[in-house]
Amino acid sequence: MKIRTDFVTNSSSSSFILARKGDLTEKQKEALINMISKKMLGTPILTPESSDEEIEKAFEEYYIDRNTDEIREALRDGKTIYHGFVVFEQAEYCYGNLFLDLWDTLEQAGEGNMEILEGSLEY
Repeated sequence: MKIRTDFVTNSSSSSFILARKGDLTEKQKEALINMISKKMLGTPILTPESSDEEIEKAFEEYYIDRNTDEIREALRDGKTIYHGFVVFEQAEYCYGNLFLDLWDTLEQAGEGNMEILEGSLEY
């Protein structure tokens, strides 16, 4: 019996092929920033204008029991509070969808400079 002692990988991978002409356009860069903001930086739940009642309600609704002092301080500093989450049990699915959303966003904003030639992430 052979036992592998060097690097071992789980080969759950998919390849893709994109065609792009030139660098990303300014419209694509803006669309990319908007997509990342929506998908990866959370949803705004509190603003500096939030009342004490709204703050307490958000703490309960989003199960926030740590960092409450830091959140209140950030609000006093004029910052908006965002909340998000990552489901690690579905990481492969979420990661794949993130790629698909990215390509779709760039293709739509690209004005013809980018297309997805092989975008199936099935493995």
